[in-house]
Amino acid sequence: MPRTNNLTYVLGGGEGKRLFPLTRDRAKPAVPFGGMYRTIDFTLSNLYHSGMRKIYVLTQFESIPLHRHIKQGWFSRFGTGGDEFLDVLPARQGMGGGWYLGTADAINQNFRFIRDENPDIVNVFGADHVYLFDASQMNDFHLKNNADLTISAIPVKRELAARNLGVLVVDESLKLLNFEEKPAEPKPIPGNEVYCLSSMGNYTFKSDVLLEELEKDGKKETADRETVLDNPDHFSTHDFGYDVIPTMLRSGRRIFVYNFKDNIIPGEVDERGWWDIGTLDQFYEANMAVTSPLPPLNLYNPEWKVLTYVESTQPAKFVGSNGGSSQCLDSIMANGVVVSHGVVERSVISYNTKINSGEVRESVLLGNNEVGKGAIIQRAILDKNVKVPAGENVGINKEKDKERGFTISRGGITVIPRNYQF
Repeated sequence: MPRTNNLTYVLGGGEGKRLFPLTRDRAKPAVPFGGMYRTIDFTLSNLYHSGMRKIYVLTQFESIPLHRHIKQGWFSRFGTGGDEFLDVLPARQGMGGGWYLGTADAINQNFRFIRDENPDIVNVFGADHVYLFDASQMNDFHLKNNADLTISAIPVKRELAARNLGVLVVDESLKLLNFEEKPAEPKPIPGNEVYCLSSMGNYTFKSDVLLEELEKDGKKETADRETVLDNPDHFSTHDFGYDVIPTMLRSGRRIFVYNFKDNIIPGEVDERGWWDIGTLDQFYEANMAVTSPLPPLNLYNPEWKVLTYVESTQPAKFVGSNGGSSQCLDSIMANGVVVSHGVVERSVISYNTKINSGEVRESVLLGNNEVGKGAIIQRAILDKNVKVPAGENVGINKEKDKERGFTISRGGITVIPRNYQF
């Protein structure tokens, strides 16, 4: 358990437009991942194992699937007393409410819970990234440096960050000096010319500092980014990364950056990965990564389990008879998957999917799918309840896929929405 009284807000209201159609009727944190999980499970599992047991999940866009998953898979893991809880706080209408305008506004509309709990520190974590992380170590780093704010960051090669990512400029002690917005020549980590630091969107605040900064930001008039850029003292988009943190930096607050690579997970010996699954291609590549023989995301560590609601209690099954067989290579199969004389290669197959003498290659099936005899699925994402008839092809002919109304990602991945009928 943590050595300080801390409170955590998890931001679970993301619309995830770039993940459409997977986010057509669910929030991004509720999107299935890795065969068995929802994306939010990684954040909640990290917090749970880190001993952080006072958690509010803030929701907004298409929140019912997310609420249902949290109720089924998470409420029972927390006690009912004041020392630990997990509650869901949907955006509300009425006095002091309304849709969340940004990440900071989401916390500001729920600031009274900070006053009620009177924590030493407040954590603000996103719910749409996939990674393993001991948040208590970040909090220890925050306290050691007597920081007003600590930002978690991941090292990125400078050539990959150039003109593409925002960069955190730090000194040798990892104190934040400046922001660089998609610079052509990113400033390196001191002592490491190859890498720079990019924010992971997770924060640790001194409680009183956070309340002061939220009050200051809440008094500013809401405006678009261009207006804010011209006059940040009077206008705000009410976002932590774009508004609150730059204001804190200008005012001389003590801001430090915690390096993700310094984080140690029990039972882990290899370097760990981190994925922002904000686009269809990022979502696809992250799922493909966990199918590798030595994945950068270890889903099999008994000392740091990814917890979830298990949607099926039936075992996976592979059927082969009369000289035929089923093949499965470098793939993940969830409970209830049945492969009958089928082929599955480098794919992620979610709950209760039936593959009947069909082929699934380099694809992600999100559950309750059926693949008919002779059907071929290649480099595709199938949302829930999609049944591919016998003899059909998906991902082979992109023009045909477009004609059927399927989404084609920039990387050429065919995406079929939930409940599509051929």
